[in-house]
Amino acid sequence: MAIDADSALRQAGRRDIRRLAELWTHAFPGERTVEQRVRQLEEGGVYGGIEQAWYIERNGRIAGAFRGYALTQYLHGAPVPMLGLAAVAVAADARRSGLGGRLCAAAVRIGRERGDLVSVLYPFRPDFYHRLGWGLAGSLHAHRFAPEALPVQVGHPRVYLAPASLLPAVFECYDAVARSSHGLLQRTPAVWRQHLAREVHHIHALQDGAVVRGYLMVAYGPGPVPDRKTLVVQELIARDDDARAELLSWISLQRDSWRVVAYDALPEERFDLLLAEPRPFGYRPRRTLWAPTARIIRGPMLRLLDVPGALEARSAWPETAPLRFTLTVRDPLLPENEGPWQVDFDGRRVRCTRAGAAQVELHTDAATFAQIHAGELRVSEAARFGRAAVRGPTAPLDALFQAGRTLRLLDEF
Repeated sequence: MAIDADSALRQAGRRDIRRLAELWTHAFPGERTVEQRVRQLEEGGVYGGIEQAWYIERNGRIAGAFRGYALTQYLHGAPVPMLGLAAVAVAADARRSGLGGRLCAAAVRIGRERGDLVSVLYPFRPDFYHRLGWGLAGSLHAHRFAPEALPVQVGHPRVYLAPASLLPAVFECYDAVARSSHGLLQRTPAVWRQHLAREVHHIHALQDGAVVRGYLMVAYGPGPVPDRKTLVVQELIARDDDARAELLSWISLQRDSWRVVAYDALPEERFDLLLAEPRPFGYRPRRTLWAPTARIIRGPMLRLLDVPGALEARSAWPETAPLRFTLTVRDPLLPENEGPWQVDFDGRRVRCTRAGAAQVELHTDAATFAQIHAGELRVSEAARFGRAAVRGPTAPLDALFQAGRTLRLLDEF
């Protein structure tokens, strides 16, 4: 695949390991040494080895590279093949030449050709990737609170430090929740090994017979002073609301060991209602008498590599009236996505064909439509901010694309 007139894209092999390790060490300073990266590439990474890397070479030197992991993500409760784009790097002497954008264009082409419907990445700068069709999707509320601020259930919670024999049931619990989730990845044994290899990670499970109904993955974080030691909740996975309440009750009972709990919650978890004192330690008032409760953090960016394919793959749609509309998506990187498409929703599923007549039309760009598809952005909001043009009423489109929950992705790649 040609990147430009001077260079072609190559899939990496073992002979390229050291040169790629040197490129990524200089592009992402302070993360790992060259030798650490060499060992990682030789052994194979959690999400894929050297075969998941591509690079371009100029004048005998690597000018840029990326990793394009083949993953599966659950979106709206359906498994979707996903391109996990990572480690997009340009050598220092090739920067500000447009090479980074061309690498991303090559990556989405690779993903589409191998059958990926979407792509996810963690951005170094959101506006760079927004121009290329990725839109921010996912928000978390970063809370820091005292354990006793959470309610305690009647009866002691059945939550115990999980022995090795219980871990398969923990994995099955994650899989069950992930399959109906909006954003979680399908985890492989390698991903679990990475989590469990970190000595600071501990799993406390809610066991009901042979079934794990939920678990907490926590880290015992140090504090600057003894009365500020922090219990960091990395993951809270529960099969149902009763299991979630029991796990939260267990956190509340840890008040003698931990004075602070750190947890990044989904907005719909409503920790502002759960916590008796939602204001963080040492807060400074805002607007004189207003106080902060949590810091909003934004997560990955999502892109559709196959617009009709992603729409038809979605199995969970809201209960709303059947709708036909015409969709046009501006996507210079993947012109096949542009359409126009005739989208027919029959009350259960969507079918896309080449455009016919429709009373409602939606025109937008690739990044905005990714956010609409994820439930991050309503069509009416996109139109109000000049990011979409709609002919006809927006209310039916808002109703169709509502997600009812925020996209959540726990794994970083």
